[in-house]
Amino acid sequence: MIDNAKMLDLVERALDDDPFCPLCGAPTTIEDDAGRLVLVCSATLAATNIFGRLSAAVLPHERHLVIDLRESVAA
Repeated sequence: MIDNAKMLDLVERALDDDPFCPLCGAPTTIEDDAGRLVLVCSATLAATNIFGRLSAAVLPHERHLVIDLRESVAA
């Protein structure tokens, strides 16, 4: 089980290690993806038109798993 201090440390370390997307330079942020905390490029979140969504799907913007909270839930 992961305690709050450990979770906060993992999130802060991820943001410190990768503060900006290497592709476009936009700041990164932490998003909840169904119980998984993921570091993502903030520019991909703002892609609202067809060209922005296509660019986000084709180009490798920053996105990686920081912590999976589903693993720490007792069965």
